[in-house]
Order: sequence, then C-alpha cells, then structure tokens
Amino acid sequence: MNCRRGIAVLAAGGLALMASAPMAQRQGQAQAPVQAPVQAQAGVLAGYKHEHWTLEEGAPGRINALTQSRDGFLWIGSVEGLFRFDGLTFEPVPQPGGQGARLVVSQLASAQDGTVWVGLGRGRGVMAWRDGRLVDMAMPHPSRQVTDMAQAPDGAMWVVRGGRSDGTLARYADGRWQEFGQDAGLPAEQAWSTAFSADGTQWLVTERQVLIRPRGSQRFAATGIAVTPRASLAAGPKGAMWLSDAAGTRRLTLAQGRVTAGARLAINPDPVGGTRMLFTADGALWETTWNSGVQRLTTPDKATGSAQAAPAAMRRFSFDATQGLTSDQTHALLQDREGNLWIGTEMGLDKLRRVPIVVETAIPANSPTSYRLAGGDDGVVYVGDARAAYAIAPGQAARTILRLASPAAALCTARGGGAWLVTGERLVRLNPRGAAGPAIALPRGLMPLACGQDGAGRIWLAALDQGLWWHEGGGWHTLATPRALPANIAIGGDDRAIVAFRGPAPRGADLPFVAISPTQLQVDGIEGLLPSPLGDGPLISGARGLQAPFARGSTPVLASANPWAASLNGLVWTRSGDGWGIGDSGIVQIHRTDLVQALTHPGQAVPWRRFDFRDGLNSFAQKAAGAQVAQGGDGRIWFLTRRNLVWIDPAALRRNLLPPAVMVRSLVAGGTARAPSAGLRLPPGTRSVRIDFTATSLTVPQRVQFRTRLSGPGLPGQWTAPSTERSVTFSDLGPGRYTFQVIAANEDGVWNAGGQTMQFAIAQRFYQTWWFPLAAIVALSAMLYLLYIARVQYLGRLIRDRMAERTSERERIARELHDTLIQGVQGLIMRFQSVADHLSHDPAAQAVLTPALDRAEEMLIEGRDRVKGLRRLEDRHLRRELQRLLDNLVTGASLTLNVKGEVRPLHPDIVDEILAIVGEALCNAARHAQADAIDVNVEYGARALAVFVSDDGIGIASIDGEDGANGRAVSAALMKGHYGLIGMRERARRIGASFSIESGHRLGTLVRLSVPARLAYAA
Repeated sequence: MNCRRGIAVLAAGGLALMASAPMAQRQGQAQAPVQAPVQAQAGVLAGYKHEHWTLEEGAPGRINALTQSRDGFLWIGSVEGLFRFDGLTFEPVPQPGGQGARLVVSQLASAQDGTVWVGLGRGRGVMAWRDGRLVDMAMPHPSRQVTDMAQAPDGAMWVVRGGRSDGTLARYADGRWQEFGQDAGLPAEQAWSTAFSADGTQWLVTERQVLIRPRGSQRFAATGIAVTPRASLAAGPKGAMWLSDAAGTRRLTLAQGRVTAGARLAINPDPVGGTRMLFTADGALWETTWNSGVQRLTTPDKATGSAQAAPAAMRRFSFDATQGLTSDQTHALLQDREGNLWIGTEMGLDKLRRVPIVVETAIPANSPTSYRLAGGDDGVVYVGDARAAYAIAPGQAARTILRLASPAAALCTARGGGAWLVTGERLVRLNPRGAAGPAIALPRGLMPLACGQDGAGRIWLAALDQGLWWHEGGGWHTLATPRALPANIAIGGDDRAIVAFRGPAPRGADLPFVAISPTQLQVDGIEGLLPSPLGDGPLISGARGLQAPFARGSTPVLASANPWAASLNGLVWTRSGDGWGIGDSGIVQIHRTDLVQALTHPGQAVPWRRFDFRDGLNSFAQKAAGAQVAQGGDGRIWFLTRRNLVWIDPAALRRNLLPPAVMVRSLVAGGTARAPSAGLRLPPGTRSVRIDFTATSLTVPQRVQFRTRLSGPGLPGQWTAPSTERSVTFSDLGPGRYTFQVIAANEDGVWNAGGQTMQFAIAQRFYQTWWFPLAAIVALSAMLYLLYIARVQYLGRLIRDRMAERTSERERIARELHDTLIQGVQGLIMRFQSVADHLSHDPAAQAVLTPALDRAEEMLIEGRDRVKGLRRLEDRHLRRELQRLLDNLVTGASLTLNVKGEVRPLHPDIVDEILAIVGEALCNAARHAQADAIDVNVEYGARALAVFVSDDGIGIASIDGEDGANGRAVSAALMKGHYGLIGMRERARRIGASFSIESGHRLGTLVRLSVPARLAYAA
C-alpha cells in the first residue's frame, strides 16, 4: 500500500472546524454518493504559467511530499531521496554519515522553528534538518512508513505511523517522544492523516472513521464519520475541515458538539482514495489523483450539506499530461509563500504561478492572417481575425459578433462609438451586437492595410501601391501617390489623420492629412504610429528608437540608452499617466513624465518594466499596420501578438513584496568546495576563490539579481553592479582576513538589504609573514657579509701567496748573493789582504790599502746583513726600520717618530711595502715640501695598522703651481711625472691597504696608509 501526500497551506484566516456525521453514516449504512454538480473545464488555466522539471532536466522522480522551509527553500521528498530546490538547482541532501541505503521520503513538514521534519519509509522513522544537517530523531518503534505529520499549535510534532494497528501516533515535544495507542482511545486499525484546527483540536482519520482530540485532552473520541481507507484531511477556508476519500470530497462541520458532513463533491473523476487536498489563498480546492493529474474546484465553500443546495456555479478544472503536466500520477501539492502552486508527480515537478499576462481564450489562436484591433469610444474593444469579428465589453470575455467571409483587412475606431471593419470588398461599422447600418462598398480591387476616421468624419484607407483613399460625402476619393506607398494610418491628438509612407511623402500645406516618411526621421524606418505625450503630432517608432518629429525642441529617444524603445509597435496612455506598449522587448510599461523628460533631455534613460515570456507572453509582437494596443472601458490593456490576443489588468498587478532569503552555498578554492563556517581558513598560497550563492525567490528565480562585495587587504570593498549570476570569482588575493557580502532582489526589485555575510581567511606562506622581510634583510646582509669575508679571505690568500712567492724569491736571491757575490768579495778581500801583508813595509801602500780593505770589510758585513735580511724578514722591526729611515734622511726639518697601541708582529712583506711607501713619502717631503717639521705616526689598531707621514710644507698644489681641490692637484701631480706617488698607490693596492694623500696650498701634506689587521698582523 502506498500513501503519499503534500503539505497543504492554510488559506488566510482559515479555521479548521469539526462536525458530527449524520446518523446514517454513524451507523455505517450504505448510502449512494451525493453528486454536487460541477462543470468541467479543459485547457490551461487562464492567468497561470506552467513550468516543469522532468527527470531529464534533473528533477527527482516519484515525488511523495513537498514543503517550504523558513529560509524559502522548496523541499522535495521522493523515493529517490531528499532534495531542496532554489528554483534553479536541485540539491540532494545527504543522509547522516553518508552511509547506508538511500532515504525513501514519504512525508515532509516545516516546523515553526525552521526545522524540516522528514518522514521516512522502510522502517527508517523520522529525521529532521537542523542547523544545516540532517539528524535522526530516534523515534521509538518506527513503522513501515510515515503517512502524515502535522505540528500542533503548541509546537509539538505529531507523526502518523502507517502500516500498524497499535501505537499509530507519536508526539515529539521538548526533546522527548510520546506514543499513543488504544489506551488513548485509538481504534486497533491503521491511521492515515491528521490535522489541527485553529482552536487546537486534533483531527485524525483511520482505516474506517474520523476521530478528534480536543485541545488539552489525552484521549481521542470517535465522531461517527465513516471513511474509506487512505482518506485525507485538509483545513479549508472559513474554518472548515475537509475530508477526501474514495466516496468523494466533503466539508465537515462542528456545531454544538454534533458532526455533520456536507455534500460529497465528485471532484476526482476516478476516486480510489489516497488523494491529497490543498486550499489555495484564493479559496480554490486542488486535489491530486492517481491517474488524472490534478483537479481544481472553484468556490467549494459554497457547497452545503445536501445535493439540492449545491450550487451549479462551481467549475472543475482538470490539469493533466495532455496540457503539459509531467505525469498524470500526482502525489503532492504545495502553495509557497509567494503564492506559486507546486505539484509533485511520478515523473517530475510542476509549478503553476499567476502571471499578469492573460491569454484571451475566447478568440481562436493562430489566425492565418494578422489580427486587427481597435478600442471603441464606448469602452468596448473590437478584434478581427481571418474568420470573425469580436467585441469585448468591459469586464467580460470576447464574444463573436460577426462571421466573416474574408479576413479582416483593417480595423479602426469609429467616431461616436463602435469600430470600422474593412473586409473583402466592403467597409462595415461594428457595435457590440454586430454590424451597425449598411456596409460601404470599397473601390473595386482595393486591398487596404490600415484605416482611420478623422475629426471631420473622413474614413482613410492606406493601400500601398494602390494609393491613399478616403470616404467623404458619400463617395471615395484618392490621392495619386505612385511611389509614396501609404502603409499605416493613425489619428493624432488634433483629430487629423496621420499617414505613414514608405516612399517619398506628398507635400503641400493644403493636404487634409499629416504626411510622414522615413526620410524625415532619425530612428531607422517607421514601425509604429504612436500617441505622443507631448501632444504635437505622432510619436514615431523605428528600429533605433522613438522620435516626435513635429514637437519643437524634442530629441530622439534612442535604443542605445532605452532598449525598450526599439521597434515599439503599439502604445496607449492610461488616465494615471502610465504608457503600455508592445514591441521587440515584449510588453513594456513606462510613465508619461519620464518619457517627456527623455524627449526633451538627450540621452536620459526612461525607467521601464518589462513583461515577457516569463510573465505569460507566449508569442512575439505582431508586425502589422493599425493599432496593436487598445484599452478597454474596464481598464484592461489588450495586445496583439502573432499567436493570439492577450491582456493585462493594471489594477490587478501586485508586486512581490517578499524579499528573497540569501545564502552562500560554498567557497571553492584550489578545486575544493568548502561549506561556509565560522573560522573558515584557506591554505597558504590561495590566490583565487569562487563563491557560490543563491536566493530563494521561487516565483521568477531567473530574474533574481545579486550584488556582492569583498572587503580585505588591498580591496576597495565596493558593491558590484546587479547581476543574475549566482557565483563570483575573486583573483589575485593575498593572505589576510576577508569579508564577503551578498544581497539579492526578487523579480520586482525588492531587495534583501541584509543579505548574508561570510568571513574567511587565507593563511600566510612563510615569505608572507611580517617577520620574513626582516629575516630576508638579515639573511641577505649575512650573505653579503659572508661574500665580503670570502672575498677578503681570497684577497688575503692571494696576498699571502704573493708574499710567499716574494719570500721564496728573496731566499733564492740571498743564496745566489751568498754563493757568488759575497764569497767573491770575500775572496777579493783575502787577496788584497795578502797584498797588504806583502806591502806592510811600505807605508804609502798601507795608507791606500788599509782604508780600502776596511771599506771592503764593511761592505762585506753589510752584504751579509742584506742577505740575512732577505732570509730572516721576520726579525725586522717596523719601528727600528722607520727610525733608520729617519736617521738616514738628509733634511733640515725636525723629524719625529710616534708609535701608539700595542706593538704586534707584522708580516715581513707588509713591513717592506710600508717602509718603501714611508721612505718615498719622507724623500718627497725632504726634497719638495720646504717643511720645518716632518712627523711619522704609527697606530697599531684592532682593525687596522695605520701609518701617517705629515709635514708642514707648501703642499703638492704649490709644488705644481696649481690651485684647486686636493684630488685635482694630486691627479695633476701624477700626470706630470711624479711616479713616486704612483708607486706608493700601487704598493698599497698590492697589500690590500687603503692609501690617500691630503694636501692644500701652504697647508702641508698628509700621506695616510691603512692596512687591514687580518693582512698586516702575523698573529
């Protein structure tokens, strides 16, 4: 046994009343069903638009239940599982843990606190959607399936457990379950449906009867109402409770403790029980069926308790697969909070929603020739097609008033009431009853496209290459216009005829009409002759917009700024100042003052509202001559399309004032989707995110508009322009905290200004942290320092290697000198000494030889010292050597040597180079400086060995006869052949020392030499 029902929506102000059944029913006597007369009505329900989603379009099949949650989602329960729907996307809801067999959903109910209760089949019990997840409510002793659920006024949820005869009811309140069975007055039989009336009374239908439980009572009481199996209950208008079973549909009434049942309405053409009822806000009753789609009954509340009193005015509307329903097997009904009707079937989901555009079904669709339209001065609207002429009186449907032997060629308003119809070879005046007066024969062979009657009573006909004709004084007249091609006619505000020509328009001040041609315009052709809000001549519509060519100071309203203005084929103005037109953009609504502003202020956009195929329009604008829009005396606006005649009642238009609920679905980064959550943190290196969102406005979800903004590091946080896109991508993001906001507006521009906010953070990579730049600077500095140290060590090794080479060379020279020159000199001395010994008796010879030998001995000793110096450089002492230089210096200046710091041993080669540089500086000072004092200062520092040679002489600039900066003077000195200065620089560069000379005119000279400690000191 399969029992499925939808969640019914109470009509506004509806109360559920309970009644006592007639005695015959209480006693279970057989009684024939009472047939309340209903009138079947076929075809699509006027004023509704049907939309559907089949299995091929992603909808679930075998739908059992529908409900709407507080956040606006449509929830769908089916044999295939649980889904929620935002009007565009079906979202499967995973079961807890994601394990086990699929959920077979039999019932759904939305609670006051926003919880969605899910009744399951196959003994799974009840689950609930809370806080964004589905949880098992752990109902004790679950039955084969849940057949109904209803929330009591006190907030408790009641569950009907089908497939069992005891413990058929369970109640959940305050976190606990309570079971009800025979001890609570329930019969030992299956239960099917339960409902609550406004006074808190609970109704229950079982396999055979109806029971009630007064508010506050713990027991159920039988009412004596007999039912067939699988009956259902629904609260209806005016506080009534309605019952449906295989015997029919009837109203139950409670009065003075007694129950009565109304007439049995045979709504279902093949009743077998198990139908589900829904009362919509307009009071109509809808029922599901097993094999006949859905049924709609108007004014069911007028049914009384007897067949004799049942009104004959009730009409039944049948909507099934032949009209586009996804399946004739229907199981669920719901009216959402925006008034849309949802139908769950075996093969998908259907929606019926009220639309402002209504098709006039009394006039056949798809006329083989163009439709013709005219609004009479008497408020009646006249229509002509290929077969008949029709009149539409205020507040009524179209009615055929004249059968036609040939199609209607033109139709226009007649002065004094009625309309003029051009058909075949005659001109006929129409009134609401048909033809009025004798017909006027047309000139032979004339085939006009448009007509119009001016204030003087002339009837004008435009017939392209057949010319322009008019009827006046009982006869026809024509204007020879061989190339003008008159194509359309309208009557201006001054009651003159306005004739549109496709070719060159005739000219002349005495013309009895206003002529206009495309060459006079800037809007690319003439597609409509429209009433102008400026009052001066017509408003011309073309492919590029609108123009009022006869209004001084006006400018075209171009489609570039006003897309609705392109190819507007018809327009009327209402008393309220609204303009209604039809064109390539569909049906449009504007206001007179806005259009006047645009006509007098170039480039200004006109606020407008579009009504198109989502609003019930089922065809495009008809491109034909004559009026395409007319207003009836009841205020309805009538429009011609290629397919049929449609109308809008401006007084019945209702804005959807319910702002859509907005929610963020997911954030996608790096190919991974994440649900919005507090403290959402994205991995380091995330540069781009896509945020998916939606809004639950189910009426026209395609028109829902969104605005978004993202605030965070380096972002301006500005709102985007309105868009229908439901996702947005942000790129080039860096680490930090971000706030995303989204707001939405429904199809009527009602914004949910609060929207939804989501925060997330992008974690930092190590190089994006605040300390990384500092660490990078430190690391770079350390690297540069290490490079510097390596370079210095390299230079040190290079200098030491060079010094080692020089030491080796000195040792070699020392060996050569010792082995050759020193020994040779010593041999010579010994020979001369021998000679001196032989001449010892010769005083004169001794006087010559003895000094020579002494000098030779001195030279030998000095040579040996030199050789010793070449071999033992480490024994040389800088201070002693500098003192020796000063002692050997020939000058009249005073000489001073000063040594500071702790004396440390030096590399031998460093000593030689220092002595050479100091020696050169001392020679220069003695020769050129004309100094009174020459000082040598040595400083043993921790970082460097510094040697200074200074004098108080005339300076280098004076030496060279130049004035100017020290650098230029020294450079000039070098250029003039002072190679001693060049040699000092080169020696300093060889040992890695810094060298400088400071000098000024009459300011003396200072030679500075600084050798780094690591190069100068031996230890």
